[in-house]
Amino acid sequence: MSFWNGRLTEKQYRRIKKDDIEFVIARAGGYRGTVTDGMFDNNYRQARAAGLDFGAYYYSTAVTARQARIEARHAVRLCRGKRLQYPIWMDVEDPLTQGRLSKRALTRVIKAFVKEVRRLGHPCGVYASYYWLTEKIGNLSGIDVWVAQYNSHTNYKRPAMWQFADNGSFSGVPGQFDLDWCFKDYTGDSEPEEPPREKERYRGPLSLPLRGYFRRGDKGRKVRELQRFLNWCGRDLTVDGIYGDKTIAAVKWFERRYGLYVDGLFGRDCLRKAKSIRR
Repeated sequence: MSFWNGRLTEKQYRRIKKDDIEFVIARAGGYRGTVTDGMFDNNYRQARAAGLDFGAYYYSTAVTARQARIEARHAVRLCRGKRLQYPIWMDVEDPLTQGRLSKRALTRVIKAFVKEVRRLGHPCGVYASYYWLTEKIGNLSGIDVWVAQYNSHTNYKRPAMWQFADNGSFSGVPGQFDLDWCFKDYTGDSEPEEPPREKERYRGPLSLPLRGYFRRGDKGRKVRELQRFLNWCGRDLTVDGIYGDKTIAAVKWFERRYGLYVDGLFGRDCLRKAKSIRR
């Protein structure tokens, strides 16, 4: 979220949360300490009032370690008095400043920012596109990575977060939004990424309708089989054999959790993943 998404209300954030969204990462500011996002405080108040977890990102244009530390201190000041459940993220994407640095120089800038935020008592990570992370940025060992790659999956190995789309929409909320999936448990109440090893394997049947995917309104035995499987994965569905809102939300959860294209239609890719994890 940022200034460009406008002034959202608590009611609008509640609508966003209703669509299986759990957290918001909002822009605090940027540009070497010269810009404060005018919607940051509002985004924090309204999102938290709606029961959403919250984190911040800072649009960086630092080209030296000294500038990075100045930005880091500015980011922390902007977050003062706010209870963040997610890290402060350094947004690295500016082509006119950081885009002209060597890989070694840019990596040094990133590490300086992250180190300073951590010194000031906040967890910190770096946001960048898959291309920048693989072509323009060096080794980030020990730093959480939030990768942007608009695809049905991400090729980046073990990111903390993945931005998979930039065209998300919510009923009753104007505009489009970036959508992200978090793989790392920052809040302490998330479920593990895979079913626990000691968990009994799922032995129930699981198959698709003739068209090759489930869609809203489907009914019957195969939908009940899918609902039982999703409950085994950790959801809490009523096994009624109806492919409605709650089952669609559970399928979207499954797709995000396992890096699949998120459309709420349980199809062949979902079935392949389901068969791989139930063994």
